[in-house]
Amino acid sequence: MILTRIRLFAEAGIPVRLLLSDHSPHEDAEEAAIRRSWGLPDSVEIRYFWREAAPGGGGTEPDPLAAAEEEPGLTSFAEPSGSGRIVRFYDNGVLAKSKHVDKNGRVVRIDHHDIARRVVTREYFDPDGRLVRADDVNPETGARALRRWFDRSGACWLTSWISEDGKTTRSVRHRPEPVAYDSYYECVAEWVDAVLADSPAPVVFSDKRPFDRLLLALRHPRARTVAALHNCHTTKPYRSTDPTNPTWQPLVDNFDAFDSVVVLTERQRRDLTARCGGGNVTVINHAAAPPPETRATREAGLLVTVARMEPQKRLSHAIHAFAIVASKVPGARFDIYGSGSNEAKLKELVDKLDLADHVRFRGFTDRPLEVFARASAAVLSSWYEGWGLVLNEAMCVGTPVVAYDINYGPSEVIRDEVDGLLVPPGDIDALAAAMVRVLGDDDFARSLGERATEVTERFSTERWKREWLELFDTLAANPADSGRGGRDANPSTRHAAGTS
Repeated sequence: MILTRIRLFAEAGIPVRLLLSDHSPHEDAEEAAIRRSWGLPDSVEIRYFWREAAPGGGGTEPDPLAAAEEEPGLTSFAEPSGSGRIVRFYDNGVLAKSKHVDKNGRVVRIDHHDIARRVVTREYFDPDGRLVRADDVNPETGARALRRWFDRSGACWLTSWISEDGKTTRSVRHRPEPVAYDSYYECVAEWVDAVLADSPAPVVFSDKRPFDRLLLALRHPRARTVAALHNCHTTKPYRSTDPTNPTWQPLVDNFDAFDSVVVLTERQRRDLTARCGGGNVTVINHAAAPPPETRATREAGLLVTVARMEPQKRLSHAIHAFAIVASKVPGARFDIYGSGSNEAKLKELVDKLDLADHVRFRGFTDRPLEVFARASAAVLSSWYEGWGLVLNEAMCVGTPVVAYDINYGPSEVIRDEVDGLLVPPGDIDALAAAMVRVLGDDDFARSLGERATEVTERFSTERWKREWLELFDTLAANPADSGRGGRDANPSTRHAAGTS
């Protein structure tokens, strides 16, 4: 939805800059794919911190040896990998480094090893063969400990330390003059200020919580800042009264410093307002896509889940609940679409529960509407969500959803007993009973499905567009002054920037 919002602003004639703070070896291809897949017009500028903030430009001069598969004094051999090949280099019989080369023969990464073959440094290259950054690794744990960025001179211009939990912390800029920062994001904020210097009244968006610190560090005197939230802000078990997720703490501690905080649900607005004691919070729901003109034939007895196989999705609950369903509803089947780190464990669970003839793992799908249209009902068993886009997708094709009433989303999309069923979070028996009820009562299921299609009107794309543009115009027409209180800017100077 982030890219959809960017496209919305661009189509409305608003100058948009997408500001990227990290480096990907394939970012040129990724940028082309983003523009193609999401229809981003050429008017949307995509800018890169590592390229522009480095003195003279990011990345060293290309090294002819970087992608070479033979080097003087070293022995080497190549082995295939998923996206190319890995070339292993030995120095007097000891593994010294491993080059990861893509299918076009370009070096993507070089791993340097210690005597025990453990990786101690990973070097990352751009498509032109420039060394952009190096991550120094704790060989005992494999975790990154230090990150160094390089410029055209070949020197390190920025060093950032990485905590044990993977967060980038204190940073030191070495060139053109030494500067120490409490966080990496303060350094990036300097660059963002420079990029926006020609924008009289920019509106700057943060869509990931680490970037809230960046927005708080901005010094542009008339910038407006927006924190757009996409997930639950508490820790496990993710109730409204549970502690704040540490990643969200900068936002919670500085709630009133943001000109607007945008949430997806009214429930989260209430919870955050109660927790933070104020703030300018706006609710903008996700839009539901219009249903396809033709739909797949619905299959009796079929339940479907489309989700990443990650702990957040709690798919083990859905499988345990389905075990109860399978014992009560002849011919019941459960199709699970997606992939992830829990896939092997979930397959083991299916075998343990003797459900192999009933549960099918279908892998990734890029056609979720067709998948949902075939099902009698969809199942959502997550620990938490920000909204749950699968709710919109299932309901727009007339498929009711059986869901845990979690934070956040299900209770605002699903009207219990009207177009779907809500059950207490974590109650596997209640989840199973709701699934049995939908599969066992065709008239009830048909009624739920007919009302479910109203989701496209309740959360229309037109309303979503209008609410985002109204928020933007309000902020752009009232830019902050140096004290965050300006009210005299010409709206024609409006400009949007997003961080990632």
